[in-house]
Amino acid sequence: MLGVLIEAVSLPFPAALFILIYGYILQPSPLEILLYSLAVSVFYVMVSYIPYWLSIKYEDDIRRKLSKRKQEKFDRWTDKYGDWTITMGRILGMGYIAYLGGFCSIKPARYGLLTFLGILPISIAMFYLGSIGNLDALQEGFNNVQWIINGLLLTVTVSYILFKLLRRKPALAKAKQKDNI
Repeated sequence: MLGVLIEAVSLPFPAALFILIYGYILQPSPLEILLYSLAVSVFYVMVSYIPYWLSIKYEDDIRRKLSKRKQEKFDRWTDKYGDWTITMGRILGMGYIAYLGGFCSIKPARYGLLTFLGILPISIAMFYLGSIGNLDALQEGFNNVQWIINGLLLTVTVSYILFKLLRRKPALAKAKQKDNI
């Protein structure tokens, strides 16, 4: 539960790996997998209210630090994709998604439900995979997936920076040209 607590407060921590290991150690039956997963998910939801409430309390400070353009973009994004981004963020392991829940004024009960729906399938899968055995192969698989995700994030970040720089270059040339006239 300590690993789940750390991850639920939005600190980067591989709680799923600990659930996987406990599945291996406990060798739970299908009913026990469900019960353990429910317990872990409920605990995760309870703890994830900490960053949720912090994002509500400090929303004004956060909004002041964002440009108006970024605020509008953020609002359009949440309008387009809605509350279900909380569930998908949980499935994808994005602990910081709790801040989005508070920032977007999602009602506490709905936030808890969406978080629960995102965490429960991961908990079930981790307990099940742990109970079937080969932790080394599973850990290697997780590491490979993590490398792929990090590689994609790095590629997107570098591409975005290059796009911004290349888009800026013609604007600078036009400004320089106007100064010369």
